[in-house]
Amino acid sequence: MTARETPPHEAAARYWDAHHDKSRDPSYWMAHPLCRAAINRRVTGSEGEWPLDWLRRVHVAEPFARGVSWGCGTGAFERSAIRAGIAAAIDGFDVSESSLAEARGAAEREGLPQLRYAIGNFDAPRLPERTYDVVFFHQSLHHVSRLERLFEAVSAALIAGGALYADEYVGPSRNRWTAQRIASAQAVLDRLPARAKIPRRIALPVEQHDPSEAARSGEVAAFLREFFEPLAWRPYGGQLASLVFPYLRPPWLASEAGDGTVREILDREESELRQDPAATHYLVAYGRLKPTSAARNLRLRLRRLARL
Repeated sequence: MTARETPPHEAAARYWDAHHDKSRDPSYWMAHPLCRAAINRRVTGSEGEWPLDWLRRVHVAEPFARGVSWGCGTGAFERSAIRAGIAAAIDGFDVSESSLAEARGAAEREGLPQLRYAIGNFDAPRLPERTYDVVFFHQSLHHVSRLERLFEAVSAALIAGGALYADEYVGPSRNRWTAQRIASAQAVLDRLPARAKIPRRIALPVEQHDPSEAARSGEVAAFLREFFEPLAWRPYGGQLASLVFPYLRPPWLASEAGDGTVREILDREESELRQDPAATHYLVAYGRLKPTSAARNLRLRLRRLARL
């Protein structure tokens, strides 16, 4: 890195300071009612039950005493987790000061003093050891370039047998996207009438202004399985919908024809997931921390050396 280059975590912080409301974009595929119903069903078995409610009902008989959330953004997840009775208190960390300011303000307005927020760099995490009962990752792990370091820190910060809940993008890493990977989505778009879409070819879905986007997303699932014993593993698709939706016109999406196309996309996703669950771009996982092993530590050291 030259003296003029900006460290990746600082560039990511600047991006998210300027775009901290991005998750509320109504054109985001997960915001569409049919997509949300499909996600809920794929994760929980019911279109009307959200993943956090399912987590509480199935896996959390009593609230965790203290949780930690990495990549908390504006704090919507943590507020929902507290309201759902998932945890009694949560410490949230994020790289964006603007996002944290909004998170703190919302927690104060909603009377949730059990939420605490602080700056945290994913690639150089600092956490107290044996402090937390559960760690949460909500669409944040795919922004981490040093997964070995983060998972080591999180493992040390959890009590023995501590839990993990992740709702993550696990699709191709930013340097793994090719025209072939978007061919199926482009074919769906090509079949639609002109009034339905923005007339452009689907671009490789990599945010150039955020160097952390999909840094090593294609490796996230493997890290989850290496460090945690999965008790629930719920692929929920997005491999077509997330690519096509940015090119659909909102008025057409709200029409009967739009509904029909969305249903076709979701049906096709489910067919692909039945044939190969690893085709998913998104995943909900819940598990318990595995005991540390010498073999795993050796693998991590070798991975780090390979990336130097």
